Amino acid sequence: MTESEVEHLTAARHRRSTVPDPRFSDQDTAHILEYFGSDLPSEFIALRGLLPLYNITGDHLPADEMIAAYEWEIANNPNFTADFIPFYAIGNGDFLCLSKAAGSASPVFYVAHDDPEVDILHQTFSDYLHDTEWFTEK
Repeated sequence: MTESEVEHLTAARHRRSTVPDPRFSDQDTAHILEYFGSDLPSEFIALRGLLPLYNITGDHLPADEMIAAYEWEIANNPNFTADFIPFYAIGNGDFLCLSKAAGSASPVFYVAHDDPEVDILHQTFSDYLHDTEWFTEK
């Protein structure tokens, strides 16, 4: 998907915010790329720029929370490896993650805090965005 296709899909499913979400700074994506040193899916990068502008449901994490969750999970969760990049908090201790090793071709993983089984939730980030069960206004 192109950046404009990501924006069109986001605009079709989520209301534009009247006030930008202050949790997402102008440097949010740059900070993520710098910290994780990974080539991430282009759709993920495009969505990051839209997070402060739309009322997107779910808990997409700002860069500082992604990094804090990553460091905490690496230190405390035996089911979490250094390959996982948590970008969405489920709310029960589980995360949706990307893979550093897979880079721009990363699937979206469901990583549970209490289950060593890691599931591929979507084969691509584009698939995640097209899944109305996960990426839609509720």
